[in-house]
Amino acid sequence: MLRWPDLLVMGLFFLAFVGIGVAVARKNKSAEAYFLAGRSLPGWLVGCSVMATIVSAMTFLALPAVSYQDNWRYIPWNLGYLLALLPALWLFMPLFRRTRVASAYEYLERRFGTWARVYAASLFILWLVCRMSIILLAVSLPIQTMVDVELVWIIVTFGAVATIYTVVGGLEAVIWTDLLQMVAMLLGAAICLPILLWKLPGGFGRVLSVAYADGKLSMGSTAFVFDEKTVWVMIVLSLFTWLHWGCQDQSMVQRYCAPKTAKEARKALWIGVLLTIPVWTYFIFIGTALYVFYKVCPDPQLDQVVQKPEQILPYFILKHVPAGLAGLVICGLVAAAMSTVDSSINAVASTITTDFYRRLFVRDRDERHYLAVGRWVSCLLGGMMIGGALLIHYTSTEMLQDLQILVQSISGGGLLALTLLGMLTVRVDNRAAIIAVATGFAIICAWLLVDSPYGHEWFPDLAASLPDKFWMHVLVNLFVLALALVLSWMLPRRRPKNLDDLTVWTRRSSRY
Repeated sequence: MLRWPDLLVMGLFFLAFVGIGVAVARKNKSAEAYFLAGRSLPGWLVGCSVMATIVSAMTFLALPAVSYQDNWRYIPWNLGYLLALLPALWLFMPLFRRTRVASAYEYLERRFGTWARVYAASLFILWLVCRMSIILLAVSLPIQTMVDVELVWIIVTFGAVATIYTVVGGLEAVIWTDLLQMVAMLLGAAICLPILLWKLPGGFGRVLSVAYADGKLSMGSTAFVFDEKTVWVMIVLSLFTWLHWGCQDQSMVQRYCAPKTAKEARKALWIGVLLTIPVWTYFIFIGTALYVFYKVCPDPQLDQVVQKPEQILPYFILKHVPAGLAGLVICGLVAAAMSTVDSSINAVASTITTDFYRRLFVRDRDERHYLAVGRWVSCLLGGMMIGGALLIHYTSTEMLQDLQILVQSISGGGLLALTLLGMLTVRVDNRAAIIAVATGFAIICAWLLVDSPYGHEWFPDLAASLPDKFWMHVLVNLFVLALALVLSWMLPRRRPKNLDDLTVWTRRSSRY
């Protein structure tokens, strides 16, 4: 279904990515330059990168898929992101900049010990490798419907291109390509909706009337129950998810540290929020408009070609968007995926190199050595991402957006609670923290066992009473917070540790 003008536009787009990576590569003389862009980037550029990283192919494909198949249940998700901005601005970003850490997990080691750094970094690596794989699969599936190529080769090609320019150019290449990817994504989205409304009899008004009558504008159930994805689940979970992202995701901590000044860092956060929320809402509306379009204008080929909801928008693009313009829209789709994948590769490579290799194994080598290690680790992660995408494709039946949130909930492991305890308390020490986190992790393992097919067979009554797994991230973090605070009062006090600049109560330096 792809035409030669579309392929030409996509080819030029990929060449631009690799070219940016090569152009930036000569600036990388150290691990800090490679992973933190020398802490010298302007806020507007970092803000665009924040938006491009968050939006991803899940926005371009999965949000229209959810609203096409179900309703607007992801609209409440936006509220949590906006609320999480305030702690990011006034707590997380100043603390990470003031301590000049290279990773979020370096902070946890200073506050609680080496175990906290290793535990948090390991869960972060697990989460981002899964997320990279999900996103790579999300962008590859619809492309498969457009070209007569095996899925494995599409996944390998896209994964390889993203890996190449990330390995060569580091974080600065990631951020500059994110800017190009953001522009392509927004142009692609801006092309789709006007064409869709123009071809639909009745246009915008028809979308609203039909969608309202069919319940497609609903944001979900407002019942206070724990076994469904209600409005309250989405709001509360999104708040915890974005708080976790703001203080525990290395890709975000890198962006706190990359701008030249604190003012530029704040500007980056505001730009990221003000760009992201409208884009999310726009793509949700596109999914609803597609539902109305194919209801009013039935397509006899639709059910034969579109096997998964994530394929509905690419199918419309190739059927109804003119050649050349369709290539630009597909570039926007690919860009949305790569802007998240490249950031994830660089962030995980930074974590492995800084928090494991440099901290635990090889400490006293020059910066060029760690730069080389970072590049080799990035190559390895690219291969893991490609393998993970194929594994998910052949084994999972979940909608990809729901699968992404579920994996993040499981891999949270009480890390949000651990970081908040470190930043907001002085009484919680290493012993209270490790007992609380270990107990929280045990609860996650037990929850997954009981909710598995074996659990439903062995403990049917308990399995039937469990809340939806979407609640796992919220409930486990609340439990870890409460247990650590209680233990801090029950356990005998030790000599207090030096907490200068590690909490909001012991800040010594005003510079960040």
